[in-house]
Amino acid sequence: MWRALIVVLVLALSACASLGPLTEGSAPGLAWHAADAALMRKTAQAQAWMEYGFALVVKETRGVALTFNEIKTTVYQPGINPWSAVYRGAWELPANDAFKIPLSVSLSCPHFSPNCGGSNVPIPLWQITMTGRSAGGDPVRFVIDLRMPPDPPPAPSSTASSIRAISLTAPRVPAAQGSPADTKK
Repeated sequence: MWRALIVVLVLALSACASLGPLTEGSAPGLAWHAADAALMRKTAQAQAWMEYGFALVVKETRGVALTFNEIKTTVYQPGINPWSAVYRGAWELPANDAFKIPLSVSLSCPHFSPNCGGSNVPIPLWQITMTGRSAGGDPVRFVIDLRMPPDPPPAPSSTASSIRAISLTAPRVPAAQGSPADTKK
């Protein structure tokens, strides 16, 4: 009986340990990591809130350029319904290159919590789904799961500042040549 109790206890503890931060990962053809995490106090129109921001650095690892045409972000936060946004456009990731996606979420702290610092920070969970095509025309889909630390550490000496950032606002599509607008010159 004691052995069974010890086995259950070990399994329970290992399950809890697996819920810690998960800030990097990879899949065939893509690697990613969260960088520059920061917890910031924001104020506007006499309203104050906490915002958790970071950069998702995405790197192509197979030597085949990728073009993403849809990026879906879903944020999960304890006590709040999940929130999703879908961005459509054309984000090119050259072979063996990287880009970063700046992401942030406003935090809601439990009403009994006087602030959003330290152990009171609700851990934001993110799922980012990136779909598109490889340079060879093959469809690609990557699902990135992130569990950010509850209280990000101070800024490290190396950051993602040197990596090209993309905006999730859809890039403007240039007018096709030979369109009626070109003939009215």
